[in-house]
Parts: sequence; C-alpha cells; structure tokens
Amino acid sequence: MSETTGPRKVIFVGGAPRSGTSVTHALLCTAPGCNDYHCEISFVRPIYESYTVGMDQWQSHTSHFFKVPEHLKLHVRKLAQQSMFYIWRVLKQPVIMCVKDPLLTQNFASVKAVTEWPTQFVTVLRHPHDVIRSQQEVYARSGIEMTVSDVYRLADEYMHSYAHLDDPDMEGSVFHFRYEDLGQDWLTDQLRSFTGMGGIDPLQLWDQGSHQTTEAEKADPFYSPKYHGPIDTTRRLDPLSPEFQGIVNRICAPLMERCGYLPDGTVEVW
Repeated sequence: MSETTGPRKVIFVGGAPRSGTSVTHALLCTAPGCNDYHCEISFVRPIYESYTVGMDQWQSHTSHFFKVPEHLKLHVRKLAQQSMFYIWRVLKQPVIMCVKDPLLTQNFASVKAVTEWPTQFVTVLRHPHDVIRSQQEVYARSGIEMTVSDVYRLADEYMHSYAHLDDPDMEGSVFHFRYEDLGQDWLTDQLRSFTGMGGIDPLQLWDQGSHQTTEAEKADPFYSPKYHGPIDTTRRLDPLSPEFQGIVNRICAPLMERCGYLPDGTVEVW
C-alpha cells in the first residue's frame, strides 16, 4: 500500500462513555492488517462536530459562508482527511484503520458524510445503570460528587450517543451490540463478518497482556482495572442508588426495552 492511498477502510468504534468502547477497540485491533490499540482520537472530534453544527445552523449562520451545503461538506472533508491521514501514518499505515472516541459517537452521521475513505461503525451499548455508575466512579476519583442534575444530563447524553442507530443514512454501515455479550463466540463471529477481519482474536486482546500499567495510568480518574486484561463483563461496582436508577429508567426506557436492559439493573439473556 502506498502512502498516497490510505487505508482500505476506517472503522470507528463508539458508544456512550464508560460503555466498553476501550475493550471493543482493543478486540478489533487484534486482527492482522489492523493497527495496534491506541488512545482516543479526540483532537479530530471538533472537525467532525463542525459539520454537525454547520448543518444545524445552516439557515441562520452557515449559509452566509457557503453557497450550498455540499461546499461545507467539502470544506470539512478536507480538514478531516488531513488529520485522518496523519493518524494513519502514525499508526504505521494499517490496511484497516480502527479508531475510537466515545464522545465522537453523537456525530457518527457527520463522520460518514465527510470521511473520504470507506467507513464502518461499531457501536457498543451497555446497561445505562452501569454506564452512569461507572461515570459516578470517575467523578468520585476526581473529587466531585455526582448530583441529580448530573444524572439527568448523563442519561440524556447516553440516549444521544445511540441516536445514529435509527438514522437511515447510517443503514448498512453500523454494527451494534451489547457490552454484556462481549466474549461470546457468536458475537465475535458477527464482528468478524461485519468488519471483514476474520483474524479478530479475543486471546490476543491488549497485545497478549504485555502492557505494564504505570502508576500514572492508575491515577487517571478514567482508569479501569479491567484494562489490559481478558474480557470481563462482570460488574465490579455496587449498584446505582435507587434515586439515580429511577431517573435513568425514565430517560433511557426506549433503549432499555430495545436491548433487554431491565429497570432493576439486570440484563435479559439473549
């Protein structure tokens, strides 16, 4: 592959923050021809967000700078492509480039619209009780107490993270699954089939456990002791408080019913 062609395709891993995007990304990166696992591409996120904002504000603002929406798309595409090409080179020019940033998930439709290379999107869902509880742990490790207002906001963000699943423009390019099913052979087979990466191997996760976690990594509020270990979807935190559960159940009910996430925090077996 020459440096002028880029990857055969790009796979974007997404989901609500603390939903299992890291282990999903690490799993996909075990495939031959794919890049090694790496951290979020958060510095690219504002570029894709600019297309979302530009289209949302087309009548009031953006139309004063571009004659037609297609011109905005071409403008953002050029900016995004420059950054993605740089990432591809840094990742040693993989045949298939797999990247992730949970906070980019809400803009997946924009990512598809402006990305020049062929794209696929792998989206992981997790019971919202566990997502919010994990975020509560991040708050606590940062010295912040999670409030009722925080729970309302985070539950809304959870729902927005998965709005692209029903976007007709995304049809055929998205594969979504439940975090709780990770490690199941049938799910691994489906990931192989969707991505075309038959070499996805759970036994090679996190580069066969060769990573030595540093004290600085452990001190990061977002650190999880599950990082760099085998797939483990068991709960390690105590349940979300009843008050917070009630808020989450009301806001997230549509996705909970769709995914077999029960109001008491349990998960239906599929």
